Amino acid sequence: MSRISTDSPHTNLGLIVVVATATSISFSNILSPVVFGLGSNPETLLVCRFASFLLVCSFWLKVQNIPLAVGRRERMHCFGAGFAYAVGSASLLAAFAMIPVSLAVLILYTFPLITRLIESALDRRRPTLQELASLVAALVGLAICLGVGTDRLNGTGLAFAFLAAVAISCSFVWTSRKLQSVPSPVMTAYMAGTGSIMMLVLTLATDAWALPPLEPMAAALMAAAVLSFAGAFLGMFLGVRLIGASRTAMMMNLEPVLTLFLAVLLLNEELSAHQFLGAALVIAAVIAAQIWGPAKRL
Repeated sequence: MSRISTDSPHTNLGLIVVVATATSISFSNILSPVVFGLGSNPETLLVCRFASFLLVCSFWLKVQNIPLAVGRRERMHCFGAGFAYAVGSASLLAAFAMIPVSLAVLILYTFPLITRLIESALDRRRPTLQELASLVAALVGLAICLGVGTDRLNGTGLAFAFLAAVAISCSFVWTSRKLQSVPSPVMTAYMAGTGSIMMLVLTLATDAWALPPLEPMAAALMAAAVLSFAGAFLGMFLGVRLIGASRTAMMMNLEPVLTLFLAVLLLNEELSAHQFLGAALVIAAVIAAQIWGPAKRL
């Protein structure tokens, strides 16, 4: 994929697309507990999300005329990365059902820092001073958030949120190191297929399939929760094509900020001044790590 210069006439369009993508994912996060409250559950929502995700990827491959065929080794790595991503997605939705969405997303967004630590271990190098400082700052920010209103928190929900961050980090490291030769839409299609099969088998095995009532409003909210997730990934593909992977990744840091705002506005989640300070510290630490860290593997 060619790199788009900052002078490209498509830059402004790309920025708009990525902002819309971050907003779409934020709305999907916010809608998840709403859908659960209507009678659905994380397993059912994940099956629908991954299925729609797979349809979006298939559509993109067809429009771009990109062949799906890859070598056996690359295909197995796609399945492995897809498994890790599915575990992360399932853990995040489980966390949404147990703790405030704003806190779950904040914990999830420590994954760039966790990714750096995993890469340091694999490269057998010591983390840089900037990476360690960013990690410490993020942990301090989380400690501030967790230290206020702990009566509202659920230990299992917190564990699921941290598991989501670790699993997503593993998926990112896997794809960056083993799948560099595979076009991102092809890789993502295989990962989406892996997630779809995993969650469908789990849902059927545990008899956990549960759709909201067949009422217009409930159906509309379920569709919005699913389509906003799938559409966001199509937006990321477009963003990378228009403004490049690095700028897209940086712009996606809007997601936790928007989710935090929407959680307070739409879900009536209460965040104290201390928690807003802690959230700001976490987000700043993640952005700093992306700016100061070593060059990413793309």
